[in-house]
Amino acid sequence: MNVLVTGASRGIGRSTALALADEHDVAIAYNQSADAAAEVAVAARDRGAEAVTVQADVTDSDAVEEMVDAAADELGGLDAVVNNAGVVDPDSLDDLDDDQWDRVLQTNLTGAFYVTRAAIDYLQPGGDVVFVSSIGGTAGTVDASYAASKAGLHGLTRALAREYGEDGVQVNAVAPGPVETSMNDDILGFLEEIEFRGHENLDTHLPEYACDPADVADTIEYLLGNEYVQGEIVNVNGGMQFQ
Repeated sequence: MNVLVTGASRGIGRSTALALADEHDVAIAYNQSADAAAEVAVAARDRGAEAVTVQADVTDSDAVEEMVDAAADELGGLDAVVNNAGVVDPDSLDDLDDDQWDRVLQTNLTGAFYVTRAAIDYLQPGGDVVFVSSIGGTAGTVDASYAASKAGLHGLTRALAREYGEDGVQVNAVAPGPVETSMNDDILGFLEEIEFRGHENLDTHLPEYACDPADVADTIEYLLGNEYVQGEIVNVNGGMQFQ
């Protein structure tokens, strides 16, 4: 299987690319972190995979099409896409300006749409799409822009599952809670500054509050390997979803 992973230079994307590299070939997509992406590619090759790096700002539809085509050309086709690229720029509604809103929605939601649209012809029949969402998409945690972008991914997941299921394309999402990443550090820093009923008002039902990126990667790998899961939002949040 040839898999394109966006946002693969760090965090969940990095862990996913390396987990998949044990059995699959990977295209490691990044925007600005060329050196970090190259390091992931080296580590993936050490695991036996063919690994390439491809670059694009996912908010640029033309650049995304070129990136997806480059990944397919270098790997000899694409069988799956993991839409992991994302940003967070949290603020209270009174202070959330147009640029912040647009950047988060364009990256997290529109960017995932651009990548999937560019890749869909390669994925038919029998391919996979996995969106990396968040507990914020259902519980409204973090802030308005992030929660709205992730809730949009849930709708996109189910709409595309309906549209492309008969063509053999499986479309699913994972919805992590807090994950030990630099992005989560940004979120926690914001929540400490304002009175916002975010993650800190939801508890897990396990001893650990935050999971490791590898736990999310394991779930993504499961979705890519299972042939009968469709249109699902799989929670990886220690039970936060049933407060």
